[in-house]
Amino acid sequence: MTDPIKNEASSYQLPEKTKVPSSNSMDKDMFMKILIAQLSNQDPTAPMEDKEFISQMAQFSSLEQMQSIGKGIETMMLNQHAGALMTYSNLIGKSVSYESETVTKDASGADTTSTVKETASVLSVKRDGVDIIAELSNGKSVSVYDLTEIKTKEEK
Repeated sequence: MTDPIKNEASSYQLPEKTKVPSSNSMDKDMFMKILIAQLSNQDPTAPMEDKEFISQMAQFSSLEQMQSIGKGIETMMLNQHAGALMTYSNLIGKSVSYESETVTKDASGADTTSTVKETASVLSVKRDGVDIIAELSNGKSVSVYDLTEIKTKEEK
């Protein structure tokens, strides 16, 4: 007695379409889906070479390690920015000097640029991207990297 041959082609359904991520970067889930699709759709008379499979698994492992390193670097950068903000918070209440450029018109009406040294006390510090900004008592905001002098409030 023999079993009837099932027609596998008629029972085949297309996989559900999933939304492709908008970014061009490939993550490990996408890589695994591609690998599984490749394995399930390979020609049974000519299966994938073991060298190819090992190579793809090594690529998958490298991808995971690179993602892990990327997350670690991102965390390290956030910690560094938070540390910089804490470091520069010691400027609050101190008198700082910085140079600013002012544009004035001379007698002939031409613009003249001059550098002026200004002094004000620091009211607060904030992070703006990778820069640390000092909010000053004169209403101006200056990058801490542009400060030329720092004094305690009592010094004049």
